[in-house]
Amino acid sequence: MSTGSMPANEPPLRADARRNRRRLLDATIALVLEQGGEPSRDAVAQRAGTGVVTLYRHFPDQQSLLRAVVLDVVDRTIEQGELALAESATGGDAVRRYLHASIDTGLGVVNIVHGLLDDTAWPDRLAAARDLLDRLTEAARRDGAIGPDVGPTDLALASIRFCRPLAIGLDPDAERAIAHRQLDHYLDGLLDSGR
Repeated sequence: MSTGSMPANEPPLRADARRNRRRLLDATIALVLEQGGEPSRDAVAQRAGTGVVTLYRHFPDQQSLLRAVVLDVVDRTIEQGELALAESATGGDAVRRYLHASIDTGLGVVNIVHGLLDDTAWPDRLAAARDLLDRLTEAARRDGAIGPDVGPTDLALASIRFCRPLAIGLDPDAERAIAHRQLDHYLDGLLDSGR
């Protein structure tokens, strides 16, 4: 599991520090999706059950927190896509599993936070995401689950549409359930297009 996209030159964290970092990232993801924007540092610390000092120790400024959240979500979504490809019986099943995992990992955060970041350069993550989407598309096409007109961009845009919260203020669990249900309807049509 991702540790929150620690920079390569950082020393490993103790177990309790890793748990705190994970709680801070999860709290930020939840708040961004619930509020549709940038949460306050006090709200993040309170949601995570930590002190603000702990938040500052891990993320000295808001930019470092938001960047870590985006990279964490992207990394976990890629991990889930790799698992989908490895464990799914068909390419169509892998696409379905990946897109549902995108909702659950909180990929919608990327769309909300991206415009708030000073530095949006993460070429290694973009290359990994593109490669994953290419392989998912190819697997689904090879199995006849999608037609030749459906490409990686279609999968990327579908994940953006279904992962971004639509009704700020709606109970997060209810909204996630609605997103999964609507995604299934979309996928039923998309994956049928190959037949």
